[in-house]
Amino acid sequence: MTNQGSIPDELKKIGETVEKSSHKIKDAVEKLFHKTSNLLCVQDGLLDFDLIEKDVKRIHTDMKATGDEVLGSHLILDNEHNFMEIRTYTQKDDKTFVNTVKVEVKEVTNIPSEVKNELEEKGRVEIILEL
Repeated sequence: MTNQGSIPDELKKIGETVEKSSHKIKDAVEKLFHKTSNLLCVQDGLLDFDLIEKDVKRIHTDMKATGDEVLGSHLILDNEHNFMEIRTYTQKDDKTFVNTVKVEVKEVTNIPSEVKNELEEKGRVEIILEL
């Protein structure tokens, strides 16, 4: 009889674990959405190139606050598909992660001429951000 009583208890524990996991995933997605919607450098599809560094520094600070070691960031501007992507590489517990923030960009201001020229010639620019 004891074994029969433990099966419902075990199923209940599994259900609670699944529920906790779904809440953690939901919180992580909301946190990521909050970060992308709060980028200073992109407002209504307008990218201000001068503000990218400020956003990347904030992303690094946020990652460090969760105990991650920030390894670096990579900026991608894609003129053909109209997006900007910031990839931040982190390490935690000997595991490496790539955290990506991607937003639609319709227009760019304050862009350095060499970046603008490469974007016009190749349609895509990738820059390693050294902060």
